[in-house]
Amino acid sequence: MDALDLLGQSVHLLDGPVGTAIGELLPGLAASPHLASLQEPDVVVALHRSYLQAGARALQANAWLALHLASTEARAVIGAAADCLRLACLEAADPPALVLSLAPGPGSPPAGPPSWLNALKSFDAVVVETLVNPWQLAWVAWLAEWSPVPVAASMVPDSRPGAWDAADFAQRARRAGAQAAGVNCGYPDSPYAASEAIRLMRQAAPRLPLLARPARWDMVSWLHESVACAEAGANWVGGCCGTTHEDLAGLAARLRQPSGR
Repeated sequence: MDALDLLGQSVHLLDGPVGTAIGELLPGLAASPHLASLQEPDVVVALHRSYLQAGARALQANAWLALHLASTEARAVIGAAADCLRLACLEAADPPALVLSLAPGPGSPPAGPPSWLNALKSFDAVVVETLVNPWQLAWVAWLAEWSPVPVAASMVPDSRPGAWDAADFAQRARRAGAQAAGVNCGYPDSPYAASEAIRLMRQAAPRLPLLARPARWDMVSWLHESVACAEAGANWVGGCCGTTHEDLAGLAARLRQPSGR
């Protein structure tokens, strides 16, 4: 399946959080959950499978902090995370898309390709997420230049005065080389900003595939906002910090209803 070419089809379910979920399952690795793929792979595989069984059609690797690591460690973490995804999907009748979700790195990206460039071939797409400033799009442009798979970008939605405009983000992300855009996570004082951001992105970029992972301040508001994101034009919807596989199963059931989008 093409992880990003689903415009015009029904909404597809993303998985839930990986790093924060592992931090809850393995408190000793809360500050460095990416190491779980190397040290506790069974826990990571079980987490992926729980999302898959809930109906997720895309699973993200446990390598969110890779751009903050030295190249040798990043290569090992990404490889181990890809192995965990493959193990989780071994018995899947209809394998999901495999996504490498990355936080933007500190400072500016390097001049050349990443040393782990070949590792990207294990995935269907790369998503640079939780962007809060336009300058962080340099990481999107860098990966888009070198990546053998499509690159997407997502921002933290924020409805507070002076926040980064979602329409501007979508246009800038596309110019940076992103083949999809979206939102993930959020701020406690902007719990319903995700669907408005998706609406603005859809208006600004009618043909751009959109991804949404609203924050879960509570189950009711998260489910409401997730459905609202689908109604606003998101092609993929899933969970961010705090969501569980039970939450995703509930969203999957809701999206199957005629009024779910």
